Amino acid sequence: MRPLFYQNPVAIHPAAHGAAGLSEALDYRFARKTNAIPISLSEIPIAAMSYPIAFTTEGGARPVAVVGLRDDENLFVDADGAWRPGAYVPAYVRRYPFLLAEYGEGEELGVQLCIEDHPEILVQGAGRPLFADGEPSRLVMSAFDFCKSLRAADLATAPFVEALVACGVLEGRAATVQLPTGGDLKMAGFATIDEAKLRALPDEVFLLLRRQGWLSAIHAQMHSALNWARLGDLLVSDAR
Repeated sequence: MRPLFYQNPVAIHPAAHGAAGLSEALDYRFARKTNAIPISLSEIPIAAMSYPIAFTTEGGARPVAVVGLRDDENLFVDADGAWRPGAYVPAYVRRYPFLLAEYGEGEELGVQLCIEDHPEILVQGAGRPLFADGEPSRLVMSAFDFCKSLRAADLATAPFVEALVACGVLEGRAATVQLPTGGDLKMAGFATIDEAKLRALPDEVFLLLRRQGWLSAIHAQMHSALNWARLGDLLVSDAR
């Protein structure tokens, strides 16, 4: 299965992309048709200021920022491809159109920087160059560093989620959002941290979560539930 947003990622190579550049017109329209975006552990406290934070229940649990109440709808990207001012933009979105691909295994495991191959993204003889005199440009090197940092953040997220699952504090949820104009919308298929189960944990387990530095993310996720109402407000205001 391809990663979210990507249709045709290809490895960046001077033979194929020596004269190619990244389009200057790239915006956030690629993210308009999703209602949840993956985030890492380190992003949860800041993302929780803008979005409800939940955990996926299919294909392995991982934290996501919920950006819409309906399928294929992101309430934070407008028709011109701009992200809603003041809202945190997840790193998963900011890395696009680049990403890392892994190859090999064990001690031979390596990573390769890739880019989405699309005529509106990669342009020949124009845009921001990927290579200069056969060498990766500053753009490519910065993208490579950012993608590596995001990969490290994802690796640090896995033990956090595994601990929540092992502790049994993740609970399947369905959010019902009351719309300001009347009626409601229901969204299901996700999990959140159950406060009662968290309080009921044995002291030694709770202290382990604290020693790992995970309590700030846990509390931020629970407090982010206040943002469900914000999504309803945005849905109504955008429909006017």
